[in-house]
Amino acid sequence: MPLEERYITFDLPEIYQSVQMRCIREELEMPPKGTPLKLEMDGDDTSDHAPIFLHLKTESGTEKIEYERTFFALGLVFFCQGSGIPLPAKGKKTLKILEDKIIMKIDLLSNAK
Repeated sequence: MPLEERYITFDLPEIYQSVQMRCIREELEMPPKGTPLKLEMDGDDTSDHAPIFLHLKTESGTEKIEYERTFFALGLVFFCQGSGIPLPAKGKKTLKILEDKIIMKIDLLSNAK
């Protein structure tokens, strides 16, 4: 059965916006206001619970906020929905965390026979 792969790349401002969107939607504490500088991952690159740090330049200096990989994944889904980016619900989504971006890979099984 054919497999279709899609990739969506999110830059730092989009990642920061997705964190804000998730916090608003779920009534969580908002991250500090600032400019995103980089992402940093601690631990296993495949674990859903791996901590990911978003470094921000704020008025008071540099701050590092921490969320789990699953937090970013759902935040990016919210970002796509709010931005009109089509995102298949049935596709298996995995994230690749880099210093300046997140790449979401979506695997879809084709219904073709």
